[in-house]
Amino acid sequence: MSMLIVDDSPPVIRLLHAFLERAGYDDVVCADGGVAALRYLGIEPSLPPPAVDCILLDIVMPEIDGIEVCRRIKSTPAYADTPVIMVTIRNEVETLRDAFIAGAHDYITKPVREVELAARLKSAITLKKEIECRKAREAEIVRLTEKLAEANVQLAELTVTDPLTKVGNRHYFMECLDKEWCRSFRESIPLSVILIAIDRFQEFTEQLGQSQGDECLKMIALALQISLKRATDYICRYSDHQFAIVLPNTPLPGAQTVAGAIRRSINDLEIKHAQGFVSISQGVAAIIPTDEMAIKDLLLMAEEAVTCAQAAGGNQVHFTCYKNIRE
Repeated sequence: MSMLIVDDSPPVIRLLHAFLERAGYDDVVCADGGVAALRYLGIEPSLPPPAVDCILLDIVMPEIDGIEVCRRIKSTPAYADTPVIMVTIRNEVETLRDAFIAGAHDYITKPVREVELAARLKSAITLKKEIECRKAREAEIVRLTEKLAEANVQLAELTVTDPLTKVGNRHYFMECLDKEWCRSFRESIPLSVILIAIDRFQEFTEQLGQSQGDECLKMIALALQISLKRATDYICRYSDHQFAIVLPNTPLPGAQTVAGAIRRSINDLEIKHAQGFVSISQGVAAIIPTDEMAIKDLLLMAEEAVTCAQAAGGNQVHFTCYKNIRE
């Protein structure tokens, strides 16, 4: 337990030092004035601050009085919780008030009585330990709260993200589609969907293994993300070997342009397949939502289009649009 005595009177210093030693405090440092105390504490000039558990501080001292020394000590973050006990011959109300305003924890009058000093030291140090424990608990609560917040963010991402390809999952796709459907309905603007199926993907995994199939899915997902130029477009994993893209405020020609860029980007990957390279089939559907239609109608149009593309041999784009669509 480290103690600091600050007093300009050598007899008082010796007396306090003896009291502390008899009370069991063996790490005692003495300073003969405020300047020496501040220098030791690393406050003036700035040095690495030593650990001090309690400070016994005289009020009446030359150069800097104890109240000003106390004020400087308590304004230093390293000693904000270190108890300062004023040891003084003065007990005027104004003086004591100024001392407490400066941050003093307690005071004891001279001549110092050993029993009283030991009791006040014990009380001050006990309080300091309680404050340290409370702050440690608060810091731990903050740390755990931050970890919980991070875990909640990760959990939220997991609920909407496909763990393999890192794009949105089907649940996220339906949420996005429902939101954009409502907006398109309100504003009477076109909404397009592209369904993308990997051609002969089952054959690919049977020949090369599931791990290669997973790598193929990840590469295609990345290529799809790169192909989309607008932040408002959504890409999701629709099923095992299918992806889906929502294109808000996009008529059929715009969706066809996106589909063409996607087809070229996948072909450029040149992912080897037993029968050449991996390719995709796409079904593009566009609609302006009305009271007479539902989301399932748009999805059915896209699914029928992608089925036709696959039936025609794959590696192509088929499209359809509802009759009310604006070109």
